Amino acid sequence: MTTAVDVLVLPAFDDLAGLPGEAAPWRAAYDLERTIDVTGVPTPLRYTEHGLGVVPTGIGKTAAATTTTALVSSDRVDLENALVLSVGVAGGPPTLPVGSVVVADAIVDWDDKCRVDPTDGEDPIALNPYTEEQGVFDLDAELVTEARSLAETAPLTAVGDEQKNGAPRLVGGTNLCGDEIWHGRELAGQAGQLVDARGVGPYRATEMEDAGTAAALERFDRLDRYLSVRGISNHDRPEPDTSARESLFDPTFEDGFEIGIENAVSVARRIVDDRLA
Repeated sequence: MTTAVDVLVLPAFDDLAGLPGEAAPWRAAYDLERTIDVTGVPTPLRYTEHGLGVVPTGIGKTAAATTTTALVSSDRVDLENALVLSVGVAGGPPTLPVGSVVVADAIVDWDDKCRVDPTDGEDPIALNPYTEEQGVFDLDAELVTEARSLAETAPLTAVGDEQKNGAPRLVGGTNLCGDEIWHGRELAGQAGQLVDARGVGPYRATEMEDAGTAAALERFDRLDRYLSVRGISNHDRPEPDTSARESLFDPTFEDGFEIGIENAVSVARRIVDDRLA
């Protein structure tokens, strides 16, 4: 039997020790007791009678691409007309307060580039001459505009003192996706160089799955029904007078995960509920 799904939500994880799961808020808000086992998908797809499906992809582009491909090609689930959303946390530049949400206009694959030693003042970043524009995924402008319009009134929780830390906000822009966890001012500069060279700067979010999901959907001619919704849970470079290593491995570095997930889901639910209405 094939089950039709109208909206497919793809968190990355639900089982990391010490961190709030990205799928947990969806189970709390919707009746997701029904399940389907899909070959190639690491955990059962949970779904409602009203057409919402939720399943974690696993962390990283390879896991996301594999899971997405398995779902789209399965004869157990019908995604022919489904809206697909990646919803989870992300890093971001310090210009965005933690808790802000990015509904992306484009996804850029951070790993699709050339990188050389920054000697003699040369630019360490160059475009990959072998892949052309494969590492850039422009999302459907009309769909993205509609999604941000629906989400404008979604409540966003601030981290601590809003006067001090800034009020979280809903923004668009580029989502930079890579397989490595990077952190630091110099690397942030290189990230900015890459998206500028791709013609889609500046970047607003950094995460590890969405280029894989987008690549899989593009292969099946479904990229025009894809959205990326990411809540900023931390910043991609340290505070002044703090080293990158000290910042990344500080015990408080992950403190924004819960609010990042909460706000991303708050925004995504406005889009999902409108689609299912």
